[in-house]
Order: sequence, then structure tokens, then C-alpha cells
Amino acid sequence: MKWLKRNSIQGSNSSSLQKSFGYCYDIHGILQVASMFQLPELEYFRIGHSFKEPDIRVRLERRRKVHKRNKGDNTDRRSKNHIHYEESPGRFGFEVTISNRDCVEVAVSPILQLSRHVLYTNIIEPILRWSFVRKGYALVHAACIADNGRAILVTAKTDTGKTSTILRAVENFGWSFLSDDMTIVSREGTVMSYPKPLTISNHTLSSVNSHAPLLARERLALQIQSRLHSRSGRGIGMRLSKTKLPAATMSAIVQMLIPPPKYMVDRLISQATYADSAILSQAVIIERGPEHEEIIQHDQAVEIFMQNAEDAYGFPPYPILASSLSTWNGENLHPREQAIVNEALSRITTVRLLDSKFNWWQRLPAVLTNSLRAEERQFVSAQD
Repeated sequence: MKWLKRNSIQGSNSSSLQKSFGYCYDIHGILQVASMFQLPELEYFRIGHSFKEPDIRVRLERRRKVHKRNKGDNTDRRSKNHIHYEESPGRFGFEVTISNRDCVEVAVSPILQLSRHVLYTNIIEPILRWSFVRKGYALVHAACIADNGRAILVTAKTDTGKTSTILRAVENFGWSFLSDDMTIVSREGTVMSYPKPLTISNHTLSSVNSHAPLLARERLALQIQSRLHSRSGRGIGMRLSKTKLPAATMSAIVQMLIPPPKYMVDRLISQATYADSAILSQAVIIERGPEHEEIIQHDQAVEIFMQNAEDAYGFPPYPILASSLSTWNGENLHPREQAIVNEALSRITTVRLLDSKFNWWQRLPAVLTNSLRAEERQFVSAQD
């Protein structure tokens, strides 16, 4: 295996090199990402100037193979701080080399430049997750909305209904939107927005707002996109990932030809407003089942949040790269991430909501009100 050559990027600060990374994203001043091509999921954080020393740099790998590789080899190969993953089509399929250093450099094969949702979901977001941990923050798998600066963090297993819940709350209550999928959380209980484009289905659009200002061609395309990128479609992809087939390459090709239906929240709800940050006031776990509400123990809440974090990254190549990406200078970053979540949730209560009709959104105002009353009682007690 021929490893990524470092001299093409490492140590070079020339203006021409900086210009080649023309897409720059500053995520709340915590992480800076520079890329040779656009990353649509990070567009909210895009800025007009480049970085001399970004935290993550993404580029296209154009090198040619010199050494022969084994057919079907889709393993994580490490050489010092290099992580390399490739599937059987090699540079014509899913291939990535990651330099896990202070500036994480990501070199990807051409197909990933054309299938950027797969690039972001399968590679960039996992790198961001552990980069946030190194900075003292957790990128949790949870949606977030806020009312007057007080935030509700909503977590659930994938495909439970977070997106519909958040959209309905924003539309019906006028709450501010921070995220429908991932939220940045600090130890102190501050939550920061992470507003990626929402992946929606035709059913979600119809049930939330049939008057969303989408073009006729977008609504027509959604009929096809919803079927392909539905829960059942993703299930097929997960089953393929357990075979020896190049699942990540197949996913990249499919999503290059038929991109997932993704829209920012203000394209779906014209009156939607964004909030950059808020104070965490309540955590909610939504589940399907007979209507029920209960406050759960703190340790159990932390465990569920951590389980849902792993649930968000099940598709290849993350399961293979997980141990490498979550290790920094020999340290396993999982305990550090859990400590951040543990401290953030220790200041609030966590409520589990079950609903067989998926109407969790209707119960969120009462949950938030109860939380605020509890905070007021604690404040009065402290004053006394």
C-alpha cells in the first residue's frame, strides 16, 4: 500500500495553496474546516476568507496506484498517524486517507467529490465528532429547539421521528431552531446550533406543512427520493454493509445519481428562525409505544445519549475506522466525550416520552414549562 504523500500539503502556507481550499467553514469559532470543494451540510458555517491553520482540511486525492492491493480489501490500514480505507474498486470507488494530526487532513477519491453527502456523513462528521471532543465539546445525536433562550434537547434512535417532531414544534409554537440531528453541547450546559439541511420524506412534508415553498420539480423528485432514502432503503444498505460487497461505494454511486431530499428548515417553514446558542433546560428521549411519560435517572440518560451517538454512525466505513478516529495520542476519547455529556445533563432532568401516534411535539411545551418551574423553585430555595 502506498501511503498519502505529505509534502504536497504539510508545511505549505503559500497563498496559492490556501486559495485551492476555497470553501471555508468556521463552526462557532471552535473548529475550522477548509475544503477544496463545497460541503453542503456545513454551508450554514461558511465564511468568506481562508484559514492559515484549519483544524480539518479536505482535498481530492489524484494519485495513481503503484502497489497492487488485494481484491475485496476494505480494512482500516494505519501507518503512524495515517488511516487508510478503500474498497475493491480502489481509486474509482470509495477511498479515503486521513492524517490524524493537529490539522486533520482528509484525502478522498474522485467519487466522493461527486457524492458529498456520503463524504460528509461517512467521513467528515465522524472526524468532527472526535475533533469537538478534543476541544472540550460533544457533538451529540440530538435535535434542539429553544424558546426564549431555553433549549430542549431531543434524542432518539435513528428513524424514530426527531425531524417531524422538531418541524412541528417550530411551526406550531414559533420556537427557534438549532438542529434536527446533531447538536454541540458544552460541559456548562450551553448548546450551540448545528443546522444541517434536513433529510425529509414526502410523508414528513405532508404532515408538517403542505404549503412549504418547494418548486413543482422538487416535489416531484421527492416522490422518488423518499422511496430510495426511506427507512427501508437505508435498511437494505445496512444489510449490504454486512456482506463483502463494496457497500460504501455503492451508496456513493446511488446518492450521486439520486441525492437525498435535503432542505434547510426555512425552506420548509418560511417563518422559521435560527438560534446560534441557548441554555440547556430539558432533555427529552422520544420513543414509540403506548403513551407514557417519566423522568429517568441521570446515569440512564447519559447511557442512552451515548448509545444514540453510536447509532448515528452505523454505515461503512465508520465501524471499521471507529477505533482509529476515536483515539488521540494513544487516548481513547470515548470517556472524555461521556464526561462532557454527563456534566451537561447533570444540571437538568431528562424525560422519556412514549407516544404511539408520534405526537411528541404536542407535549414539549408542558415539559419545558415544568422544567422552568423546577428551576424557579431551585432558585427560591437557594435564596432562602
